[in-house]
Amino acid sequence: MIALPPRCRPACLAVLVALLPATIRAQDAAAPDSATVAAGRQLFEGRGLCATCHGIAGEGMLGPTTTLHAGKTKWLHHDGSLEGVVAVITAGVDADHSTSGQVMPPRGGSRLTDAQVRQVAAYVLHLHRKPLAPS
Repeated sequence: MIALPPRCRPACLAVLVALLPATIRAQDAAAPDSATVAAGRQLFEGRGLCATCHGIAGEGMLGPTTTLHAGKTKWLHHDGSLEGVVAVITAGVDADHSTSGQVMPPRGGSRLTDAQVRQVAAYVLHLHRKPLAPS
């Protein structure tokens, strides 16, 4: 480990943060709290209609492109940030823009509010970062 003089540390830290990929900074900048994730889970499993295609635990009911678990897929239509997930849920993915061949209607075909979309997005990120249980 290199010891830096105290007055150099803020500048070095700023340089290192600037070098980090934007997606890492975006993902870690505003991690949702547990209450938001819990509310998102209820919506995901219920009136948000998400589980219909993505499965109750994000395992993907329509094939691997609908899986939301880490290590099982990569993000196909956004950068993996909360804002990226919110944008995809809000706008959906039409056939012309789908990289997987799967389409998703705006808001998953449900009537979620903007605040509820953010809660679902927080839960989706939680699912993606959570390893699959052994089968």
